[in-house]
Amino acid sequence: MQGMSARALHFFLLSAGVAVVFVADLSSQTLLGPKPSAVQRVTAATSTTPQAPAGKVALHVDVTPKANIHVYAAGAKEFTAVSLVLTPRADVTLGKPVYPAADPALPGQDDVPAYRKTFRITQPIAIRPANEPVVIAGVLNYQACDDRLCYPVASLPVSWTIHAR
Repeated sequence: MQGMSARALHFFLLSAGVAVVFVADLSSQTLLGPKPSAVQRVTAATSTTPQAPAGKVALHVDVTPKANIHVYAAGAKEFTAVSLVLTPRADVTLGKPVYPAADPALPGQDDVPAYRKTFRITQPIAIRPANEPVVIAGVLNYQACDDRLCYPVASLPVSWTIHAR
Protein backbone atom coordinates (compact mmCIF):
# COMPACT_ATOMS: atom_id res chain seq x y z
CA MET A 1 0.00 0.00 0.00
CA GLN A 2 3.05 2.22 0.18
CA GLY A 3 3.01 4.81 -2.60
CA MET A 4 -0.79 4.74 -2.90
CA SER A 5 -2.57 8.08 -3.03
CA ALA A 6 -5.03 8.85 -0.25
CA ARG A 7 -7.92 8.47 -2.74
CA ALA A 8 -6.67 5.07 -3.96
CA LEU A 9 -6.10 3.90 -0.39
CA HIS A 10 -9.61 5.06 0.59
CA PHE A 11 -11.09 3.16 -2.41
CA PHE A 12 -8.99 0.07 -1.59
CA LEU A 13 -10.11 0.05 2.05
CA LEU A 14 -13.77 0.53 1.13
CA SER A 15 -13.69 -2.19 -1.52
CA ALA A 16 -12.07 -4.50 1.02
CA GLY A 17 -14.99 -3.91 3.38
CA VAL A 18 -12.92 -1.91 5.85
CA ALA A 19 -14.60 1.11 7.40
CA VAL A 20 -12.61 4.31 7.25
CA VAL A 21 -12.98 6.85 10.07
CA PHE A 22 -11.48 10.30 9.67
CA VAL A 23 -10.60 12.09 12.89
CA ALA A 24 -10.26 15.89 13.09
CA ASP A 25 -9.21 18.06 16.00
CA LEU A 26 -11.85 20.69 16.91
CA SER A 27 -10.91 22.95 19.81
CA SER A 28 -9.29 20.10 21.77
CA GLN A 29 -12.24 17.82 21.03
CA THR A 30 -12.38 15.08 18.43
CA LEU A 31 -14.98 14.45 15.76
CA LEU A 32 -15.81 10.76 15.45
CA GLY A 33 -18.18 8.56 13.50
CA PRO A 34 -21.84 8.23 14.39
CA LYS A 35 -23.01 7.78 17.94
CA PRO A 36 -26.43 6.16 18.47
CA SER A 37 -27.91 9.36 19.91
CA ALA A 38 -26.58 12.13 22.09
CA VAL A 39 -30.06 13.04 23.22
CA GLN A 40 -31.96 11.04 25.78
CA ARG A 41 -35.44 12.16 24.78
CA VAL A 42 -37.20 14.32 22.16
CA THR A 43 -40.89 15.07 22.67
CA ALA A 44 -43.15 16.83 20.17
CA ALA A 45 -46.32 18.53 21.47
CA THR A 46 -48.78 21.29 20.53
CA SER A 47 -50.50 24.03 22.45
CA THR A 48 -52.99 26.80 21.91
CA THR A 49 -54.03 29.57 24.24
CA PRO A 50 -57.54 30.95 24.75
CA GLN A 51 -56.30 34.30 23.39
CA ALA A 52 -54.87 32.76 20.22
CA PRO A 53 -56.76 33.50 17.01
CA ALA A 54 -58.46 30.53 15.34
CA GLY A 55 -55.96 28.37 13.48
CA LYS A 56 -52.95 29.58 15.49
CA VAL A 57 -51.00 26.73 17.08
CA ALA A 58 -47.62 26.49 18.77
CA LEU A 59 -45.61 23.37 18.03
CA HIS A 60 -43.08 22.41 20.69
CA VAL A 61 -40.03 20.17 20.66
CA ASP A 62 -38.58 19.37 24.09
CA VAL A 63 -35.03 18.02 23.88
CA THR A 64 -33.22 16.35 26.79
CA PRO A 65 -29.50 15.76 26.21
CA LYS A 66 -27.94 12.68 27.81
CA ALA A 67 -25.81 13.15 30.93
CA ASN A 68 -22.49 14.92 30.23
CA ILE A 69 -23.61 15.88 26.71
CA HIS A 70 -24.17 19.38 25.39
CA VAL A 71 -26.09 20.35 22.24
CA TYR A 72 -24.91 23.48 20.45
CA ALA A 73 -27.13 26.58 20.45
CA ALA A 74 -27.37 29.54 18.07
CA GLY A 75 -24.14 31.50 17.92
CA ALA A 76 -21.88 28.46 18.17
CA LYS A 77 -19.00 29.03 15.79
CA GLU A 78 -17.28 25.99 14.23
CA PHE A 79 -20.22 23.80 15.31
CA THR A 80 -23.73 23.27 13.98
CA ALA A 81 -26.41 24.83 16.18
CA VAL A 82 -29.64 22.97 16.83
CA SER A 83 -32.36 23.75 14.28
CA LEU A 84 -35.95 22.72 13.69
CA VAL A 85 -36.82 22.49 9.99
CA LEU A 86 -40.42 21.77 8.99
CA THR A 87 -41.59 20.47 5.63
CA PRO A 88 -43.62 23.23 3.91
CA ARG A 89 -47.34 22.66 3.35
CA ALA A 90 -49.80 24.78 1.37
CA ASP A 91 -52.32 24.77 4.24
CA VAL A 92 -49.83 25.77 6.96
CA THR A 93 -48.04 29.10 7.42
CA LEU A 94 -44.84 28.77 9.40
CA GLY A 95 -43.69 31.44 11.82
CA LYS A 96 -40.12 31.85 13.00
CA PRO A 97 -39.01 29.17 15.50
CA VAL A 98 -38.16 30.42 18.99
CA TYR A 99 -35.05 28.98 20.65
CA PRO A 100 -34.29 29.48 24.35
CA ALA A 101 -31.16 31.20 25.60
CA ALA A 102 -28.18 28.87 25.89
CA ASP A 103 -27.18 27.51 29.29
CA PRO A 104 -24.28 29.29 30.99
CA ALA A 105 -20.88 27.77 30.26
CA LEU A 106 -19.53 25.47 32.94
CA PRO A 107 -16.26 26.40 34.67
CA GLY A 108 -13.26 25.23 32.67
CA GLN A 109 -15.25 24.76 29.44
CA ASP A 110 -15.25 26.78 26.24
CA ASP A 111 -17.70 29.66 26.19
CA VAL A 112 -19.56 28.16 23.21
CA PRO A 113 -23.37 28.54 23.45
CA ALA A 114 -24.91 25.15 24.26
CA TYR A 115 -27.74 23.39 26.06
CA ARG A 116 -26.84 20.95 28.82
CA LYS A 117 -30.33 20.32 30.19
CA THR A 118 -33.83 20.01 28.75
CA PHE A 119 -34.74 22.84 26.40
CA ARG A 120 -37.83 23.72 24.34
CA ILE A 121 -38.03 24.97 20.77
CA THR A 122 -41.37 26.60 19.92
CA GLN A 123 -42.57 26.85 16.33
CA PRO A 124 -45.65 29.06 15.80
CA ILE A 125 -47.88 28.12 12.87
CA ALA A 126 -51.19 29.13 11.35
CA ILE A 127 -53.24 26.31 9.92
CA ARG A 128 -56.31 26.41 7.69
CA PRO A 129 -59.37 24.46 8.83
CA ALA A 130 -59.50 20.95 7.37
CA ASN A 131 -61.86 17.98 7.53
CA GLU A 132 -58.99 15.53 7.93
CA PRO A 133 -56.15 15.61 10.46
CA VAL A 134 -53.11 17.54 9.21
CA VAL A 135 -49.69 15.97 9.68
CA ILE A 136 -46.83 18.40 10.02
CA ALA A 137 -43.44 16.78 9.64
CA GLY A 138 -39.94 18.03 10.06
CA VAL A 139 -36.50 17.28 11.33
CA LEU A 140 -34.49 18.32 14.36
CA ASN A 141 -30.84 18.85 13.38
CA TYR A 142 -28.19 19.11 16.07
CA GLN A 143 -24.55 18.62 16.90
CA ALA A 144 -23.51 17.41 20.33
CA CYS A 145 -20.29 16.85 22.24
CA ASP A 146 -19.32 15.32 25.54
CA ASP A 147 -16.25 16.28 27.59
CA ARG A 148 -13.88 14.59 25.12
CA LEU A 149 -15.59 14.02 21.77
CA CYS A 150 -17.74 15.89 19.26
CA TYR A 151 -20.12 13.92 17.11
CA PRO A 152 -21.26 14.56 13.54
CA VAL A 153 -24.45 16.50 12.96
CA ALA A 154 -27.44 14.26 13.62
CA SER A 155 -31.06 14.52 12.52
CA LEU A 156 -34.18 13.20 14.18
CA PRO A 157 -37.58 13.18 12.48
CA VAL A 158 -40.44 14.91 14.32
CA SER A 159 -44.13 15.16 13.47
CA TRP A 160 -47.40 16.46 14.81
CA THR A 161 -50.97 15.47 13.89
CA ILE A 162 -53.36 18.37 14.26
CA HIS A 163 -57.14 18.31 14.02
CA ALA A 164 -57.80 21.75 12.52
CA ARG A 165 -61.57 22.24 12.34
